[in-house]
Amino acid sequence: MEGELGSGARIAIALIVIGVIISVIFVILGFTRGTTNQGITTVQNSMDSMSLAQFDDYDQKILSGTQVISAIKLFEGRPVAAIVRTTASMGITTPGTLPTDGMAGYSYGALLENTTSDNGNIRLGGMNREVNSDSFFTHDIETEDNGNMRFNTVYLPLTRSGTPTFVRPTAKFLAQLIKDTTGTIVGVCFTQQP
Repeated sequence: MEGELGSGARIAIALIVIGVIISVIFVILGFTRGTTNQGITTVQNSMDSMSLAQFDDYDQKILSGTQVISAIKLFEGRPVAAIVRTTASMGITTPGTLPTDGMAGYSYGALLENTTSDNGNIRLGGMNREVNSDSFFTHDIETEDNGNMRFNTVYLPLTRSGTPTFVRPTAKFLAQLIKDTTGTIVGVCFTQQP
């Protein structure tokens, strides 16, 4: 009888030990999950900051034509619109005339809404601001019926001398951000300065 009692006690002790081990495992897993979630949140915040930092060089900065072309190629294949408004595309013929928001430009990369084709080039009639005092333009990215973005990756017109799309390497351009109606940065507008 004594052997049976010892065997039962051993089984009970083994079950208690297994229960304690399982409890410890659950506590460790809970702690690990909390730490992992916090780490994921930190990494996501860092990635968001890095994503926004790519636009720092194009927020109210004066760039050369060469830098404009490089920026357009930098954003190639990404959901970023690039609008180039040269003095010729805006119709400025009098030296010293200042550009206005309503003046036209050409679209590269992700296309914005209300673009049209102009001799094979994608043209945008003008830029607009939600509030006149905003330092950025407000425009939405164009999507097809299936939700996919449309792109223009033909950059050759930027280098064709004598055309309204030509970006002279030494010309000066004011870079301004483009945000959609939700406030997300969706592109950059480069406006040639007189």
